[in-house]
Amino acid sequence: MQTGVNSRAAKREQTRENILEAARQCFCETGFDKTSTRMIAERAGVAEGTIFSHFETKEQLLISCVGEQMAATIAQALHTMDPEWCFVDKLMHIAAHRFAQIALRPGMWQVLLQQMVFSPRKGAVHDLMRTSGLIAAIRALVEDAQLDGEINPNLDPDQIYKTMMALFLFTVHEHVSAQNFDCEDMCATLREMLEVQVRGIWMRWPEMAA
Repeated sequence: MQTGVNSRAAKREQTRENILEAARQCFCETGFDKTSTRMIAERAGVAEGTIFSHFETKEQLLISCVGEQMAATIAQALHTMDPEWCFVDKLMHIAAHRFAQIALRPGMWQVLLQQMVFSPRKGAVHDLMRTSGLIAAIRALVEDAQLDGEINPNLDPDQIYKTMMALFLFTVHEHVSAQNFDCEDMCATLREMLEVQVRGIWMRWPEMAA
Protein backbone atom coordinates (compact mmCIF):
# COMPACT_ATOMS: atom_id res chain seq x y z
CA MET A 1 0.00 0.00 0.00
CA GLN A 2 2.76 2.38 0.96
CA THR A 3 4.57 1.60 -2.29
CA GLY A 4 1.47 2.55 -4.25
CA VAL A 5 1.16 5.85 -2.38
CA ASN A 6 4.82 6.63 -3.00
CA SER A 7 4.44 5.76 -6.67
CA ARG A 8 1.46 8.09 -7.08
CA ALA A 9 3.28 10.89 -5.26
CA ALA A 10 6.34 10.44 -7.48
CA LYS A 11 4.19 10.46 -10.60
CA ARG A 12 2.41 13.62 -9.47
CA GLU A 13 5.73 15.32 -8.76
CA GLN A 14 7.07 14.31 -12.17
CA THR A 15 3.94 15.70 -13.83
CA ARG A 16 4.44 18.95 -11.95
CA GLU A 17 8.06 19.16 -13.12
CA ASN A 18 6.98 18.47 -16.70
CA ILE A 19 4.47 21.31 -16.50
CA LEU A 20 7.07 23.70 -15.09
CA GLU A 21 9.60 22.90 -17.81
CA ALA A 22 6.96 23.18 -20.53
CA ALA A 23 5.88 26.53 -19.11
CA ARG A 24 9.46 27.81 -19.05
CA GLN A 25 9.88 26.89 -22.70
CA CYS A 26 6.57 28.47 -23.74
CA PHE A 27 7.10 31.66 -21.73
CA CYS A 28 10.57 32.08 -23.26
CA GLU A 29 9.28 31.51 -26.79
CA THR A 30 6.08 33.57 -26.80
CA GLY A 31 6.01 35.67 -23.62
CA PHE A 32 3.56 35.56 -20.75
CA ASP A 33 0.46 37.09 -22.36
CA LYS A 34 0.63 35.06 -25.57
CA THR A 35 1.26 31.79 -23.76
CA SER A 36 -1.97 29.97 -22.93
CA THR A 37 -2.35 27.18 -20.44
CA ARG A 38 -3.54 25.02 -23.35
CA MET A 39 -0.18 25.56 -25.08
CA ILE A 40 1.65 24.60 -21.90
CA ALA A 41 -0.52 21.50 -21.43
CA GLU A 42 0.16 20.34 -24.99
CA ARG A 43 3.91 20.82 -24.52
CA ALA A 44 3.82 18.95 -21.19
CA GLY A 45 1.65 16.17 -22.58
CA VAL A 46 -1.14 16.63 -20.02
CA ALA A 47 -4.74 17.79 -19.98
CA GLU A 48 -5.21 21.53 -19.46
CA GLY A 49 -7.11 20.90 -16.23
CA THR A 50 -4.08 19.07 -14.82
CA ILE A 51 -2.20 22.36 -14.74
CA PHE A 52 -4.78 23.85 -12.41
CA SER A 53 -4.56 20.88 -10.07
CA HIS A 54 -0.98 21.97 -9.43
CA PHE A 55 -1.14 25.77 -9.88
CA GLU A 56 -4.11 28.03 -9.17
CA THR A 57 -3.29 30.61 -11.85
CA LYS A 58 -0.94 31.18 -14.76
CA GLU A 59 0.79 33.85 -12.66
CA GLN A 60 1.43 31.35 -9.88
CA LEU A 61 2.87 29.01 -12.49
CA LEU A 62 5.26 31.76 -13.62
CA ILE A 63 6.34 32.45 -10.04
CA SER A 64 6.99 28.74 -9.49
CA CYS A 65 8.95 28.49 -12.75
CA VAL A 66 11.42 31.08 -11.50
CA GLY A 67 11.17 30.66 -7.74
CA GLU A 68 12.01 26.97 -7.55
CA GLN A 69 15.10 27.41 -9.71
CA MET A 70 16.10 30.40 -7.61
CA ALA A 71 15.74 28.38 -4.41
CA ALA A 72 18.00 25.63 -5.73
CA THR A 73 20.57 28.15 -6.97
CA ILE A 74 20.65 30.07 -3.67
CA ALA A 75 20.99 26.86 -1.68
CA GLN A 76 23.95 25.84 -3.85
CA ALA A 77 25.58 29.27 -3.48
CA LEU A 78 25.27 29.18 0.31
CA HIS A 79 26.65 25.63 0.42
CA THR A 80 29.75 26.61 -1.57
CA MET A 81 30.37 29.94 0.18
CA ASP A 82 33.57 30.44 2.17
CA PRO A 83 32.64 31.87 5.62
CA GLU A 84 35.95 33.77 5.68
CA TRP A 85 35.06 35.90 2.65
CA CYS A 86 34.22 39.58 3.10
CA PHE A 87 30.64 40.81 2.87
CA VAL A 88 30.83 41.95 -0.77
CA ASP A 89 32.47 38.69 -1.88
CA LYS A 90 29.70 36.68 -0.22
CA LEU A 91 27.03 38.78 -1.92
CA MET A 92 28.76 38.47 -5.26
CA HIS A 93 28.99 34.70 -4.86
CA ILE A 94 25.19 34.53 -4.60
CA ALA A 95 24.77 37.07 -7.41
CA ALA A 96 27.13 35.15 -9.70
CA HIS A 97 25.04 32.01 -9.30
CA ARG A 98 21.88 33.99 -10.12
CA PHE A 99 23.48 35.72 -13.12
CA ALA A 100 24.68 32.37 -14.48
CA GLN A 101 21.12 31.08 -14.20
CA ILE A 102 19.76 34.14 -16.00
CA ALA A 103 22.36 33.76 -18.76
CA LEU A 104 21.24 30.18 -19.40
CA ARG A 105 17.63 31.23 -19.99
CA PRO A 106 17.44 35.03 -20.42
CA GLY A 107 13.98 34.89 -21.96
CA MET A 108 12.57 33.62 -18.68
CA TRP A 109 13.95 36.60 -16.81
CA GLN A 110 12.65 39.00 -19.46
CA VAL A 111 9.18 37.59 -18.92
CA LEU A 112 9.57 37.99 -15.17
CA LEU A 113 10.69 41.60 -15.51
CA GLN A 114 7.77 42.47 -17.75
CA GLN A 115 5.09 40.59 -15.84
CA MET A 116 6.14 40.67 -12.19
CA VAL A 117 8.65 43.46 -11.62
CA PHE A 118 7.43 46.37 -13.71
CA SER A 119 3.71 45.48 -13.62
CA PRO A 120 3.50 43.52 -10.39
CA ARG A 121 0.59 42.11 -8.46
CA LYS A 122 0.87 43.51 -4.95
CA GLY A 123 3.38 41.42 -3.04
CA ALA A 124 4.25 39.09 -5.93
CA VAL A 125 7.93 40.01 -6.16
CA HIS A 126 8.33 39.90 -2.38
CA ASP A 127 6.67 36.47 -2.30
CA LEU A 128 9.08 35.24 -4.95
CA MET A 129 12.12 36.50 -3.04
CA ARG A 130 10.83 35.14 0.26
CA THR A 131 9.87 31.65 -0.91
CA SER A 132 13.14 31.23 -2.80
CA GLY A 133 15.09 31.87 0.40
CA LEU A 134 16.78 34.98 -0.99
CA ILE A 135 15.50 37.38 1.67
CA ALA A 136 16.58 35.14 4.53
CA ALA A 137 20.01 34.54 2.96
CA ILE A 138 20.76 38.23 2.38
CA ARG A 139 19.45 39.31 5.79
CA ALA A 140 21.72 36.76 7.46
CA LEU A 141 24.74 38.06 5.54
CA VAL A 142 23.88 41.67 6.43
CA GLU A 143 23.46 40.88 10.12
CA ASP A 144 26.75 38.93 10.19
CA ALA A 145 28.52 41.84 8.50
CA GLN A 146 27.09 44.26 11.07
CA LEU A 147 28.29 42.05 13.92
CA ASP A 148 31.75 41.86 12.32
CA GLY A 149 31.93 45.64 11.89
CA GLU A 150 31.94 45.54 8.08
CA ILE A 151 28.67 47.49 8.01
CA ASN A 152 27.30 50.14 10.37
CA PRO A 153 25.33 48.17 13.02
CA ASN A 154 22.93 51.09 13.46
CA LEU A 155 21.49 50.68 9.98
CA ASP A 156 18.22 48.83 9.42
CA PRO A 157 19.02 45.46 7.74
CA ASP A 158 15.78 45.71 5.76
CA GLN A 159 16.88 48.99 4.19
CA ILE A 160 20.22 47.49 3.21
CA TYR A 161 18.44 44.49 1.72
CA LYS A 162 16.08 46.70 -0.29
CA THR A 163 19.02 48.71 -1.62
CA MET A 164 20.82 45.54 -2.69
CA MET A 165 17.72 44.29 -4.49
CA ALA A 166 17.45 47.63 -6.29
CA LEU A 167 21.08 47.36 -7.41
CA PHE A 168 20.57 43.77 -8.55
CA LEU A 169 17.44 44.65 -10.55
CA PHE A 170 19.20 47.67 -12.07
CA THR A 171 22.08 45.44 -13.16
CA VAL A 172 19.75 42.88 -14.73
CA HIS A 173 17.65 45.54 -16.45
CA GLU A 174 20.74 47.23 -17.90
CA HIS A 175 22.03 43.97 -19.32
CA VAL A 176 18.65 42.73 -20.51
CA SER A 177 18.14 46.03 -22.33
CA ALA A 178 21.54 45.66 -23.99
CA GLN A 179 20.95 41.93 -24.63
CA ASN A 180 24.26 41.30 -22.84
CA PHE A 181 23.93 38.26 -20.60
CA ASP A 182 27.62 37.71 -19.97
CA CYS A 183 27.86 36.63 -16.34
CA GLU A 184 31.24 38.32 -15.75
CA ASP A 185 29.98 41.62 -17.13
CA MET A 186 26.90 41.52 -14.91
CA CYS A 187 29.05 40.70 -11.88
CA ALA A 188 31.41 43.60 -12.64
CA THR A 189 28.49 46.04 -12.86
CA LEU A 190 26.98 44.92 -9.57
CA ARG A 191 30.26 44.67 -7.66
CA GLU A 192 31.21 48.25 -8.53
CA MET A 193 27.92 49.57 -7.11
CA LEU A 194 28.04 47.36 -4.03
CA GLU A 195 31.56 48.48 -3.15
CA VAL A 196 30.51 52.12 -3.44
CA GLN A 197 27.60 51.43 -1.07
CA VAL A 198 29.76 49.67 1.49
CA ARG A 199 32.59 52.22 1.48
CA GLY A 200 30.53 55.35 0.97
CA ILE A 201 27.23 54.82 2.77
CA TRP A 202 26.83 51.65 4.83
CA MET A 203 30.09 52.17 6.73
CA ARG A 204 29.49 55.89 7.28
CA TRP A 205 28.77 55.76 10.99
CA PRO A 206 27.33 58.92 12.64
CA GLU A 207 30.50 59.57 14.63
CA MET A 208 32.56 59.33 11.44
CA ALA A 209 30.31 61.80 9.65
CA ALA A 210 30.40 64.34 12.48
